[in-house]
Amino acid sequence: MIVALPLATAACGSGHASAPSGGQALFTQACGACHTVSGARSPSHQGGDLLAVRLSRPVMIQFAREMPVRRELTAAQLESIADYIHGLQRRTG
Repeated sequence: MIVALPLATAACGSGHASAPSGGQALFTQACGACHTVSGARSPSHQGGDLLAVRLSRPVMIQFAREMPVRRELTAAQLESIADYIHGLQRRTG
């Protein structure tokens, strides 16, 4: 499935991506400044809500790799974030 993502031009994320280890913590710290996973639009999160974005795991990881973050995320961190988002998507149907 192809979905257009609104991409932010400003650097997203805050702090160090290496501190949190779980997908939720990584998402909050590295992605949460621009994206939400609440199922609702938020004008303060210009990157949009990711619950509505249905991408395969490899495509989601590639998109996450291309997002502007303060510190580059490792492959394991990107996989953890993708797993977290996919898990939420499965629960919300």
